[in-house]
Amino acid sequence: MRITTMAAALLALTTAPLMAQQAGPIINSGGGFTPIVNPTFEVPKDLTYRVSWDILAGSSKPSEANAAFDGPARFINQSVGNGIPRANMQLAIVVHGTAGEELLGNAEYRVRKGSDNPNVAILEEMSKAGVRIIICGQTMAGRKMTRDQLLPFVQVAPSATWAHAVLQTQGFKVNPW
Repeated sequence: MRITTMAAALLALTTAPLMAQQAGPIINSGGGFTPIVNPTFEVPKDLTYRVSWDILAGSSKPSEANAAFDGPARFINQSVGNGIPRANMQLAIVVHGTAGEELLGNAEYRVRKGSDNPNVAILEEMSKAGVRIIICGQTMAGRKMTRDQLLPFVQVAPSATWAHAVLQTQGFKVNPW
């Protein structure tokens, strides 16, 4: 009986934060976060944040969205949810490796993977929110992808290395996760 009570209490503690998770206010197809009441680490609202993400690995299941795209979406939602003006965020994602094909439009993705691209909704919402979505040109060449097969808002860089080099000279910091 005591073990059952302890297990129930532990389950309640570990699932409570998940139940408080919310979507939006900018990206609704991903980027859910749990609001933190009265944090003790202050995040200045008047700074400009330039953050990029390096996304290399594709989803293990082609019919499931890539969880890595959730990170920048969560950052946008958390920031706006915490009172940081959207204008104070300049975000980019640099996509290469097996994740490159996740920037394909539905028609080509269906040919290659057998289903519609489950990443389209979150990528479109991020693009509309001003996130720069950049693909490595070397990945495109290696995977025999053409520009017309990509989602229309995707920018093509000579390589992921060049994309990161340019973004870093513009003051972007790569998110380490």
